[in-house]
Amino acid sequence: MNGGGLVISLDFELNWGVHDVFRYGQYNKNLYGVRKALPRILALFEQYDIHATWATVGLLFAESKAEMAHYLRGIPVKYDNMRFAAHSQLAKVGENEQEDLLHFGKSLIEEIKRTPHQEIGSHTFSHFYCLENGQTEAAFCADLHATKTISEGYVAPMKSIVFPRNQVNKDYLAACLEAGYVCYRGTENHVLYDAQKFTKKGRLLGAKKWLDSYWNLTGHHMATLEDMQEDQLINIRSSAFLRPYCSPLRVFEGLKVNRIKEGMLKAAQAQAFYHLWWHPHNFGKHLDKNLAMLEELLSYFQTLRSQYDFQSYSMYEVAELCESRSKQQK
Repeated sequence: MNGGGLVISLDFELNWGVHDVFRYGQYNKNLYGVRKALPRILALFEQYDIHATWATVGLLFAESKAEMAHYLRGIPVKYDNMRFAAHSQLAKVGENEQEDLLHFGKSLIEEIKRTPHQEIGSHTFSHFYCLENGQTEAAFCADLHATKTISEGYVAPMKSIVFPRNQVNKDYLAACLEAGYVCYRGTENHVLYDAQKFTKKGRLLGAKKWLDSYWNLTGHHMATLEDMQEDQLINIRSSAFLRPYCSPLRVFEGLKVNRIKEGMLKAAQAQAFYHLWWHPHNFGKHLDKNLAMLEELLSYFQTLRSQYDFQSYSMYEVAELCESRSKQQK
């Protein structure tokens, strides 16, 4: 019997994931901080034998601004709010990674590739929003094709996809399947986390999610292999977002970490899976405090591994377990 496990996924996007949220330059400390955070996260993963999925925006594979422009021309997305579109940022992009650390990431992808047990998955090519007004399935398929083309021969064919802003569009799962993906990260199984348009997110919803990170309002969101096989694509639902250290809320840091530990323990006891996710740029500020929090969780995971056979998995490794289980049942 499988003893369940900890699944970790990171949404690796640099400025492509936040250009429509922050004024230009406002979030730069976090974004530049990724260059220090990512290698140290990888070092911890290697130390604790952690398998993880890095859902990577395809634009980060590009080696020049011209290459980015070439691929973006092939994605005919027309959001009602064109502020969301990646190509609206091109005027601010430098010529290459040496010149522009906020929009290029191939050297960082190389570091992920060199680290054992790390899967490189997709966060779409252009940080594509699958629920916003104006986008279409044809534009989404063009985006999937761009990721496949730019990464071909450089990384293994991608098998896991994470929808930007967690805008899971069930109508697009067949297109993902056709493009070679076998699994995706669904949202927590609670109305508070239902996929929705970016424009619909209000402050009250955000506040409730913050509270849920510190106090258990919605449950532990663990999942079994059986739960994951509801859709065409295997749904490796999120259990929790690992919120970064927040100085004004520092007295509550222990509550946040304990909330995650409790979820991991419940999953280990139930032989289920607990899926933790965050962005490398979340660790870009307060790096030492964030790494200490991560190491505390990984150390606790090690305890659960020895006590309950609670293992570490990338998203695709869990999907493989699902497929193996499915074959055994036939």
